[in-house]
Amino acid sequence: MKFETNEARFDNWGMTVRMPKFQSGVCAQWAQLYVALRDAKEAPSGVTPVEKDGWLVEAAWSTMPNHVHKWVLKYTYVWRMSPEQVQTRMRKQHKAVLRGRQFEIVLAEAENSLRQHISRIHAQSFMKSLKKNGCKPAATVL
Repeated sequence: MKFETNEARFDNWGMTVRMPKFQSGVCAQWAQLYVALRDAKEAPSGVTPVEKDGWLVEAAWSTMPNHVHKWVLKYTYVWRMSPEQVQTRMRKQHKAVLRGRQFEIVLAEAENSLRQHISRIHAQSFMKSLKKNGCKPAATVL
């Protein structure tokens, strides 16, 4: 799935995660999708490519090691908080003070980190498919 900007992709991630059909009350659908994506199988038939990309971003987000970057992204794109609300929440809930730096810089660093993790997931899936379907040595005949 192609998006014009990374911001549009991250907005799609937030929208996908907030969708009612993937909420905890509909356990079977989101659990089935999670297992399918984890095991590199095809997504269930009811999931569109846009939703699948949103869950790919969610998988990349969950592997991010930087706690501040993770929560800045989640509060901005999933919870739809303003920069002031994000800064206040980060200070109160996570003991991370963001007031000394411009919020746009912190958000840009977090987005860059998420893009790198998405690239790693794409590279890993490419290598899996290459190992599976790549060139195999011809069987020798004795």
